[in-house]
Amino acid sequence: MLTLALSQLRDQPRRYVSVLLAIVIGVTFLASALLVGSSSTASLRNSLGATYSRADLVIAPAPDAGFETREELAAAAGTSAEPGPLQDVDGVREAYPHVLTPVGVKRPADRQGAGTWGPTTDYAQVASVPQDPSLVPEDLVAGRYPAAGSASEIVLDERTARDFGLDVGSGTFLMSGTTAYAPGRKVTVVGLAEVSQDPNAIGAIQVRGDEALTVQLTADSLVAALPDDAAGALSTEEQAAEAEIAEAMTARYAEHVLVRLEPGANRDAVAAALQDAADAEGLAVTVATPDVQAQRQMAQMTGSDVFVWVLGAFAAIALLVTALVIANTFSVLVAQRSRDLALQRALGASRRQVRGSVLAEAGIVGLAGGVLGVAVACGLVAVLVAWGATNEGFGFLTFEATSRDLIVSIAVGVLLTVIASSSAAVAATRVSPLEAMRPREDAALGNRAGVVRLVAGALLLVAGAAGLVWGAANVNLGVAVAGGALSFVGVLMLAVLFVPAVVSVMGRAARPAGVPGRMARLNAVRNPGRTAATAAALLIGTTLVAMMLTGGRTAQVQMDTIFRAEFPVDLQVGLAADGGAAERDRVAALDGVGAAVLLLPAGTADVEDNPAAVYAADPTQLREVVAGLPVGEAERLGEPGTVLVPNTVESGTLTVSGPEGSRQFDTVLSASSALVPVISLEDARALGLEPGTGAGTTAGSGEVEATPQLWLQAGENITLDGLQELNTAVAQAAGVNQEQVSGELAVRLLFTVIIDGMLMVVTALLAVSVLIALIGVANTLSLSAIERTRENSLMRALGLTRGGLRGMLALEAVLISGVAALIGSTLGTVYGGFGAHTVFGEMAAGIGQSVVWPAVPWPELGLIVLVSVAAGLLASVAPSRRAVRLSPVQGLATT
Repeated sequence: MLTLALSQLRDQPRRYVSVLLAIVIGVTFLASALLVGSSSTASLRNSLGATYSRADLVIAPAPDAGFETREELAAAAGTSAEPGPLQDVDGVREAYPHVLTPVGVKRPADRQGAGTWGPTTDYAQVASVPQDPSLVPEDLVAGRYPAAGSASEIVLDERTARDFGLDVGSGTFLMSGTTAYAPGRKVTVVGLAEVSQDPNAIGAIQVRGDEALTVQLTADSLVAALPDDAAGALSTEEQAAEAEIAEAMTARYAEHVLVRLEPGANRDAVAAALQDAADAEGLAVTVATPDVQAQRQMAQMTGSDVFVWVLGAFAAIALLVTALVIANTFSVLVAQRSRDLALQRALGASRRQVRGSVLAEAGIVGLAGGVLGVAVACGLVAVLVAWGATNEGFGFLTFEATSRDLIVSIAVGVLLTVIASSSAAVAATRVSPLEAMRPREDAALGNRAGVVRLVAGALLLVAGAAGLVWGAANVNLGVAVAGGALSFVGVLMLAVLFVPAVVSVMGRAARPAGVPGRMARLNAVRNPGRTAATAAALLIGTTLVAMMLTGGRTAQVQMDTIFRAEFPVDLQVGLAADGGAAERDRVAALDGVGAAVLLLPAGTADVEDNPAAVYAADPTQLREVVAGLPVGEAERLGEPGTVLVPNTVESGTLTVSGPEGSRQFDTVLSASSALVPVISLEDARALGLEPGTGAGTTAGSGEVEATPQLWLQAGENITLDGLQELNTAVAQAAGVNQEQVSGELAVRLLFTVIIDGMLMVVTALLAVSVLIALIGVANTLSLSAIERTRENSLMRALGLTRGGLRGMLALEAVLISGVAALIGSTLGTVYGGFGAHTVFGEMAAGIGQSVVWPAVPWPELGLIVLVSVAAGLLASVAPSRRAVRLSPVQGLATT
């Protein structure tokens, strides 16, 4: 049978072009989904895990570890001069602790780096250079790394160098401690590096130097912080306090440890040995690969492995679509060859031989289509990622293709093609050769095949819909995906029964076109099986795209809602004790600042059994800045008698004490744990606050140290690249050092660009759906035109013009495509909404949101319908051209 299969492929290759293209497109969908997943992992590694992306292993504090673990981890790693116990593990070449030293970098007054130095000091983080420079995630773009033992050479990120007007060989000052009173150390820029994609480094200047520099900077900080006791004037208590300060300032805190293995070392074995060594030291740490650590960091920041689930669902759905597309197209081909197969049976071929021939053809075509589909997917995703990386804020996007993804995609293409073809081949060989030579009766309500299809399709639709609803309600992604897949298969089975009816109703709009319009409507419903097959290809594609667009848009809205709730304030600025309205007005006038509110110390309250400062703010300004409050709470924000509290406050009231007494306030509960309690200025006056002043540095009777603050809401157009400049401008306008500017805006912006980057790839798959529509519609229209050759020629002989025949076929294609697009867009919106609730339901519940409502992308759905209709119209060009070229006499003579 292999010989027969090869001869069929060699003698009639055009017959398999449509099947090959369908397999290529189906595998492209699946491979694209897998490549998006692996590329997203690589992109996460370059963003969230940028600092350790080039390490072999990462040792990081456990999620529930205390801050002291970071100091213990730094000690266990040691230094290059005094290695720690982690360095002694067999197979470890270097265990490099990532320790950051805060400093200030002096900004040149003339921005050219050659003239006078201005008063502004920008916040920076200094990290040492590992012994193995390949552990540094940012490549050098110019110069070299500092020489060993040098305390006067640094590597600076290229963006800061450009902003400051510095280059290799330029000099600058590092201000220890980032305060105006800290001594300045003259250093020379010997190298320029790429800007780090690590979100923890966003907003700070990135500096690297030798360990000798970090030791010297710590010594400079001690000189600035501790008084000179040369005369022995300090008391014993003062000396003890000074010792505690010195110990705290000289302590090293490692965010994580990067591990480089010896050549040939077994990574899993070394990881286990490092974990044992850490446990022996009493360290609450984990040892993982960079990819795993990036996923853990993502889960720790979001509260769940949301992106892993999203990408897993994407791959599962792409797999389903691949199966449906290949099965539909190959079934049409096998049905078209039913008479050939019956002739082979009549000439002596057994059922097993016929099935073997079809399966061999399917395997060969599936292998070729799988290889081509993988190649197309790699090119498509690589180009899109490369293009996305050139856009501002998307520089972390990275293309990555694993051999596992490529092999799985090809294997799935072959397997699905064989399965799809075997179903049709088995159906063809179940009947006798004479019965197979007869015209096949389509499924309809009036015959047995229609009843079976109706019952099976209805059962799958009902069972699948129930599973989809249950899975979404219980936040079970596996059940929801399985239910959605079953329900969609049920829809496709029922399509032969309801699609022609819908086309018939919609076809009434074609009546003004005259005879071509009426004939197009009749032809579209006369053969239900052909109409359903034509619509199925487009229905699959439009459903997928509408689902992805709805799910993606909902993901954007929901993630923004979640981050707004968990981080309701974009930036927080700590002011000096005499800071007030003047600083607020200067900051509010900056480009990139949408709104600002001044918070003044007003009193104290017990929060979680600990005294905490309570602030007062103008209610109108407060409502402009604070976002993401739960439903019902936002309306009460700033009202007299209420106090905004973090989510750690469980009581419905909070007692606030001020200079002139205490008062009980109703709580306005936020979903964030980072906010401080805030009351209105009117209530603060009743407690004794004097408006217009900083009210000193002590709030209320609890002797809690507190100074005024600014809360800021960033402008809509702020980007990750512009955040550092915004932080610098805010610090200058507020008259504070940049280390006083904090907030989680960088995290929210990072997640926004990650989702946008993923959606760019998904949206680009709309072109793939158009190709599916073109192939599916063109195949079935071509088959329809061939079957109706005598009929079309007869209409031509009776007076139908070539233009009328061409218009009839075009209107038929438009009717079927339009109906399929409308049904697909509706189904896709429903599936996308349920999928979004399944993925984000648990996270939404954490901020008091019971239902994740879908964000319907109406413009995009309208575009889908228009593109689908255009695709159907384009697909009718080739069949109509062939039909009108044939003369009526030749057509009537065909058999």
